[in-house]
Parts: sequence; C-alpha cells; structure tokens
Amino acid sequence: MKRQKIYILIGILIIVLLGGFFINKKYYPTLLVSPSSQISPSDAISLSPTPTSSPSPKESPTPTTKTLPSSYLIKNFPFQSQAPFANWDQLHDEACEEAAIILVKWWDDSHSTISAQTMDSEILRMVDWEIKNWGSHKDLTIKETAQMAKEFYGLRLTSKYDITIADIKEEVSQNHPVIVPTAGRLLGNPYFRQPGPIYHMLVVIGYSGNNLIVQDIGTRRGEHYQYDQVILFNAIHDWNGSPENIEQGQKAMLVLQ
Repeated sequence: MKRQKIYILIGILIIVLLGGFFINKKYYPTLLVSPSSQISPSDAISLSPTPTSSPSPKESPTPTTKTLPSSYLIKNFPFQSQAPFANWDQLHDEACEEAAIILVKWWDDSHSTISAQTMDSEILRMVDWEIKNWGSHKDLTIKETAQMAKEFYGLRLTSKYDITIADIKEEVSQNHPVIVPTAGRLLGNPYFRQPGPIYHMLVVIGYSGNNLIVQDIGTRRGEHYQYDQVILFNAIHDWNGSPENIEQGQKAMLVLQ
C-alpha cells in the first residue's frame, strides 16, 4: 500500500512537470533560446562601443616636410649698386628693377663680377628700352619686371604670389636667386639716403639663422647685406600703382629657376 502511494506521487510529479513545460512553451516562447542563436563572446564584444585608438604609422603615414639647410649662400654672385658712380639722380634713383635684373643676368651667365661702367651702361640701355616700348621709365610690378627681363635679355623669371619666408628660403637653397619687391622704408636700412625709397627691389641670395642675405642695390654697402627675415618679409609688397597704398601690395617674388 505504501509502495502504491509512492508510485502515485511520482506519477503526479511527472504530470505537473510535463504540464508546466507545455504551458511555458505555449505562452513564453521568446524565453526559449536555441543554442544556435546564442551570442558568442566575440559578438558580445562587437556590440560594445569601439574604443578610439591612435592609428598605427602604417595606417596613417606622417607627411614628410622638406628639411632646409640651416644656412645657404649662392656663391659668386656679382654686385654693383643701382647708382654705381654714386650719381643718385632721378633715373638712377628709380633703377632698382633694372639693376636687380642685371645682377641676376650676369650671375646666370657665370660672371662673378660686374664693373661699375658695365652696370651703368646696362641700366641706361634698359631705361631707353622702357621708354621706347612703354613710353616712360616707371616703377614696375614683378609681372612687368619679368616681362622686361624676358624681352630685353631673354631671361626667364617666374612670378610667385602669397609667399612665405620658407618659400624664399626653399628657392634660395636650390641655388635660385630671388628678386623681391618691397616698401623700401619699412626695411629700415641705415645706409639708404633717408628716408629711403618708397618702392624698392633687391635680390635675395642666401640666409643664415633668422637673417636673409641680399644684394641690396639701393646702397653701395648692400653686398651680402643681412636683414632680419621678419623685417624683410613684412616689407615685401608688389607695386600697386600708388605710393599711398604701397603696403597693400601682394607678397610676391621673382625666381630664376
């Protein structure tokens, strides 16, 4: 009798368990997750926010910047001032563009020197050419200066605008002379006839530290003259037709390449 009761209790327990299983499957099917739909550890990791990390050098290579020499000088560059006989009349006072072109031409022709007589004769010839072709001897933009250099000497100079100090140094470090137009009185050169030229061109032929080395044809003491690079750069302005607006001219240069 006792054993019979045990069988009855076991049967009741089995019925209860089976009933619970079928009820659970019918009313709560979403609670049953098959093994194939379980989230793997790797999937769980991909659902979490991706941490931000710095790209490896292979993923994002650092752009290389050209390293310039700490100093450079274009050697054997000739010099004479724009008034080689110290005759600072109106013609010679306005002859900086012509003198700059002449020095670049002589260097390009492998001449390390130029006599005062040759410099003066070439300036006079070039001024005559301007009067014949343009009607007057006047201040020139770098574009006009390049045109005159090409038509008078066959010398090709490249105009570049919106330049930086680094642009000037890069050209010079490649042995390219650079002619820059300036608001001359901003240069503060003590050897100029004061107060100095309103508009002035000179030739950059080197640099050392924070100085730019130039052939400043506006003074007989201008050979290898050194300007603080910031002072010279701030003075660079192309001619825009008016002395009153000289400081509004573009940052520009002419390069012999």
